[in-house]
Amino acid sequence: MNNYIRLYTTIFIWAFIIANGKAQVSAQKFTYKNYENEILAYQPLQSNVSDKDYNHAMMILSETKAAVENNPSNFNRADYYNVLSVFLSMQESEEHIRLAYAKFKEAEGSCEYFLAAGLFDSKSYDLLREDINKQVKTCKNSGDNEVPLDLKAYAKENNLDFNTLLTMERINSADAKYRKGDKTDWTKQNLLDRQNQKSIDSMFQIYNAYVGRSLVGEEYESVMWSVVQHSSLETMEKYLLVVHQAVKANELGKTPFKMLIDRYYGLKFGYQIFGSQSGFGFQMADEKTRKEIIALYGIE
Repeated sequence: MNNYIRLYTTIFIWAFIIANGKAQVSAQKFTYKNYENEILAYQPLQSNVSDKDYNHAMMILSETKAAVENNPSNFNRADYYNVLSVFLSMQESEEHIRLAYAKFKEAEGSCEYFLAAGLFDSKSYDLLREDINKQVKTCKNSGDNEVPLDLKAYAKENNLDFNTLLTMERINSADAKYRKGDKTDWTKQNLLDRQNQKSIDSMFQIYNAYVGRSLVGEEYESVMWSVVQHSSLETMEKYLLVVHQAVKANELGKTPFKMLIDRYYGLKFGYQIFGSQSGFGFQMADEKTRKEIIALYGIE
């Protein structure tokens, strides 16, 4: 498993084992206003932590910086959670840990994490326990946050790899983060889309196949398709046949593939086949062209 994917396997399950002792005195001061820039410049000192914990924390920090492309405006809830994890593992000062926690708590969509079963069970969170319990209640009463799928139970019930599910959950969350119809923030969403494309490229290299039903179950079978659907024309060309093979192998339903065909042919040729992309101004292909493409992919 490459480092990029290993980063996101830690988002929900990294259990910290923190020895008793004095907190690390960081050589750097963190402030609320410039927090993101300060994290990008953060170089932890190893003090009162094992080599294993230190190296693990450094890996998480490095991959987080890479995920946000060294841009302070790209931080999202997953990144804030990872930084909190690093601070706890490195035994940063209580002041710094509480600041990291505040940044994570205030991040958009953080309630999904607070409502995730077992995420904050580790003793390493005892310093924050009182506030965590309050925030869980707040999130439960908010009315606009769905209780997320219990990934551990889902993995066990369907005999699926938990780490792969964690990665797909992160990708799925990023895919929808700023995509809100007419109110979509395209500047921010396009950055996440490019990160997601890198993620599915990595997963494709690992599995050499579409990451669909047999690997992640029905809940996440369409995640890889969604990233392709929202990608560049070049990425669509790269994965069109991969998605086609997935449909033939019953790894993905036909409807998403029809949408991809329409988007791809619409962007490349200006026409669509099944009429699923009416909002993009693509014309319907003539009957001869439709029959040829339907026959080519064996899908109606």
